[in-house]
Amino acid sequence: MIRPVLHTRRGTGPETVLFVHGTMDHSGSFHRIAHHLPAWTVVGYDRRGWGISRALATPQTALADHLADLTTVVSTLPRPVVAGHSYGALVALSMAAQHPQLIRAVVAFEPPLPWLPWWPDTAPWEQLVGDASHQGPAAAASALQQAVLGHPAARQSNEELAALGTALIREMTDPTVSQPAFDPATMTTPVLTVSGSRSLAHHQQTALHLSDLIPAGRHEHIDGAGHLAHVTHPQHFAALVQQAIAPHSG
Repeated sequence: MIRPVLHTRRGTGPETVLFVHGTMDHSGSFHRIAHHLPAWTVVGYDRRGWGISRALATPQTALADHLADLTTVVSTLPRPVVAGHSYGALVALSMAAQHPQLIRAVVAFEPPLPWLPWWPDTAPWEQLVGDASHQGPAAAASALQQAVLGHPAARQSNEELAALGTALIREMTDPTVSQPAFDPATMTTPVLTVSGSRSLAHHQQTALHLSDLIPAGRHEHIDGAGHLAHVTHPQHFAALVQQAIAPHSG
């Protein structure tokens, strides 16, 4: 039996938000956002294969496992807003489509949706990781860090980079991610898709047009932000979490 991931809570506010991190990340990167949500209960967890949940992953870990973990965590909470970043947004949307009764709304920041027409056949970061992986997992992790951050990451050991790269390659090569994980047109959960104005073009276009496909979908962008908006623009990200449950006039 595979052990479930552990989740943490902070605050005791009447509204609850659950953050789902992306690839090459962990729940701690949302701490800055939590500071801007003092009236909320903020929940996070490290996905299988990352952070304190690294040892829970296996070579066969796939999207379905992340979906099951998220469903388990959400089931312990009082209909939270689920805010996902990148791969975490894909997991959040997939869960919302299957279990709309469990959540109040989704905030989806630049989810990777390869089956939609706005996603290129060969996306730049996927190609970068694929090329670098021939030199080993550590090289793949280092290459993606450089591309996302725009500069080399803080010094890490080869062992740490190799562990990150192994998890990275596993997620990027999971064949189930390329298959439709949900049908946007049938979703009943309110969804706020978000993109950064400095993000890659296909990230922005996919987030924008996804909102048009979801009946209760809306889109916002964070001006001046790139793909790491939850780190660089925490106050803006927190405002979007609050906006997700605000009445919408049109």
